[in-house]
Amino acid sequence: MTRRVFLCILLTFLPARILHAADSAHNAVLLEENFDSAHNNAFAAIALKHKNITLIKGTGTDGSNAIRVAYVGTKRGSERVSLRYPLKQKVKQASLSFDVRFAKDFQWTYGGKLHGLGPKHPVTGGKQRQADRWSARITFQKEGRCATYLYDQDRSKKWGVGNISSATVFTKGRWHHVELQLKLNDPHKANGSARIFIDGKPVAVSENIDFRQDYGSSTFIEQLLFSTFHGGSNTKWTPVNDKGEAITVYADFDNFLVTSQIQ
Repeated sequence: MTRRVFLCILLTFLPARILHAADSAHNAVLLEENFDSAHNNAFAAIALKHKNITLIKGTGTDGSNAIRVAYVGTKRGSERVSLRYPLKQKVKQASLSFDVRFAKDFQWTYGGKLHGLGPKHPVTGGKQRQADRWSARITFQKEGRCATYLYDQDRSKKWGVGNISSATVFTKGRWHHVELQLKLNDPHKANGSARIFIDGKPVAVSENIDFRQDYGSSTFIEQLLFSTFHGGSNTKWTPVNDKGEAITVYADFDNFLVTSQIQ
């Protein structure tokens, strides 16, 4: 084979290989958990140590295992079920997806939190916003709606901000596939975004978001924020019985996946 022929062949295949490598880099699996080997996987093992989380066998989306979260009513909603788990690498965009089934007697009340993504130092709970701190989560809302819930760089706000779905997206007693697609803003630009898809359909979008004003690697997406509870800061967020007494309600979760690919 002549050198010229070899170079022609190399130049023909090299761009495809480079493109494939680039595609792979933009579609890395950063976390995956289906609870079917729960005690062998680090995330599942950590989650199952929480007193409000139990493994339920054979009741997942396809008859596999899942986890059940107990929402124990309190004076400010329900007990906080919050865990943070590191992703395999730091990225500037990511997609978090999971399946959820709210029990038939679940109460939406005034709403509550669902899971999301964050940097090394996420800000939540009404704490002060800082240049290198942000968070992006989902909330469930009245009537089974959902919303983006973002701590951005708007220092005039104490709590998270976001946009709510225009209609009911969650039906009690059935599985739903939830996806949060998150893109951080570029330096000195408010061009970040958070999009929620339920069962493959876009339902809530927040755009032109200034997530961060520090652009070091500590501000990249690097943690799963497993975060679910009612509330809230008073009893209007609390699940109650007919007598107004706080009760416990449940939701099941399965098939957590975080990748570095978004639409």
